[in-house]
Amino acid sequence: RENQSILITGESGAGKTVNTKRVIQYFATIAVTGEKKKEEATSGKMQGTLEDQIISANPLLERFGNAKTVRNDNSSRF
Repeated sequence: RENQSILITGESGAGKTVNTKRVIQYFATIAVTGEKKKEEATSGKMQGTLEDQIISANPLLERFGNAKTVRNDNSSRF
């Protein structure tokens, strides 16, 4: 195995952040393929898969990393 990178480029407002989210969702999905969701023995609640946890964290990251700009009311600043 070798390290690999993905470079997503474009002008402001071109959709880089949206496409990055799609890439992350894809990798999270394939990372957990074949795994079953496990139940917590004590509470009976679902832990959620790694995929669910990664996708659920995105809105929190957006709250801290986005700002209003002239071209985009919800521009990512990452």
